[in-house]
Amino acid sequence: MPQDTASQGKRPVAGQLIVVVVALSILTFLGILSETSLNIAYSTLMGEFSVSADVVQWLTTGYLLLLSVSIPTSPFLVRTFLTKGLFVTAVAIFTAGTLIGALAANFPMLLAARLVMALGTGISLPLLTNIILEKAPFEQRGMMLGLVSLVTCAAPAIGPVFGGVVMEYLDWHWIFYTMLPFLVLSFALGVATVPDIRRRDAARAHLSVPSLLLVALGLAGLIVAVSFVTAWQGDWRFWTLLAAAVAVLAVFAVTQLRMAHPLVEVRTFSHPGFTLGMLVLLASSGGVLGLNFLLPILLQRGFGQSSMSAALILLPGAVVGAVSAPLIGGALRQHFPPRFILCGFAGVVVMDVVLMLGGQVQWAVAVAYALFMAASGFVLVPDQTHALNQLPARLNADGSAVMNTVQQLAGAVGTAVASALITGFSTADMARGMTEAEAYRAGFSSSMTVLLGVGVAGIALAALMFRFSVRRAPEMTEVR
Repeated sequence: MPQDTASQGKRPVAGQLIVVVVALSILTFLGILSETSLNIAYSTLMGEFSVSADVVQWLTTGYLLLLSVSIPTSPFLVRTFLTKGLFVTAVAIFTAGTLIGALAANFPMLLAARLVMALGTGISLPLLTNIILEKAPFEQRGMMLGLVSLVTCAAPAIGPVFGGVVMEYLDWHWIFYTMLPFLVLSFALGVATVPDIRRRDAARAHLSVPSLLLVALGLAGLIVAVSFVTAWQGDWRFWTLLAAAVAVLAVFAVTQLRMAHPLVEVRTFSHPGFTLGMLVLLASSGGVLGLNFLLPILLQRGFGQSSMSAALILLPGAVVGAVSAPLIGGALRQHFPPRFILCGFAGVVVMDVVLMLGGQVQWAVAVAYALFMAASGFVLVPDQTHALNQLPARLNADGSAVMNTVQQLAGAVGTAVASALITGFSTADMARGMTEAEAYRAGFSSSMTVLLGVGVAGIALAALMFRFSVRRAPEMTEVR
């Protein structure tokens, strides 16, 4: 027995668990792939279905909205149902949405497809994180979460190029048709390997309908407000909806604290290391997704590149970000994660400055973006791993739900803020007499000042982690 204890720090990850992670990651990969691929087809969809830009945006906004609303139910689902049953349900729902999208004959049908796909992802994404927390050796969590990031970060890299090829030679329906074989692969791998984890805390599983309505209304209001801040020009509609959403979420939090069996255990935020990790996640994910929104606009509007050329210019940086994730995750076994996070944000800040000053030169943008994504790799996976490690094992499901919800919020907020910045700055520059190309290049540089501020805030948050974090999470007992 002493020998087993001594070797505990070197336990390998089972090959079966890696297959499980890949099977579940495929669903998240396909959800992101469909989103980034459809972005290329937006102008075509607007013409084909006679809808405006504000309407077609709901293919993205609606997906993020329903995904964020469905994730808070995951603690109830994980504690109530066996994991393999949840996996099969997620694949079935996602496949149904994919088929609806492939056969869509009008915009409402296409929007319905995206919403159904979001429900499937809303089940699979927290389930994936929870299985890693329950089955992976403690010291291997970073590597496993890095593998998830490798699969999911590949989608933004491949999506625009894939969408461009499909639109060039086929039509947008094939974006969905080509996903069906991968769903079959995911189902086959998952049915053979996903374990049936039986939770000891099943008695805590209660679904409070009032709580679900509160969190749904709060998150929906928040995402809609930030998604349409540009269209509403920041008028009273934005501020009213934002204030109402924050108030509803505050009521939700107070309600959960008073319940014996809350929908989501908000006491996860009583752990300072976890709370700091969620703030870092907001800053990191929001900054990355905001930059990923700005760069295609800069290359197309500022430098006159086609959508395909812009995607190819950014492809190396996206690949660097995807490949670095599992490598950095594996290195967490020997290092305290906040050290990685601090170094990563320092690199992000330097690249923000380079992009801000060198946004007039295409090759400088391409190189700086690749280095930015490499630096971001030192933040995201270490932060997720470290934040979840701050929680006791009984809060695994709740921590996973909170983390995935925050990540979706970061995506919506980061994209909306970036959209508002580039639109506002470029419009003002054109009003001063600049050409469109000059205005978008200048607007990009001005927008980068805000992302630079986010990076500086990230450095401050990472520094606080050294003081308010524990080296190892308590109660790290595996649930069988």
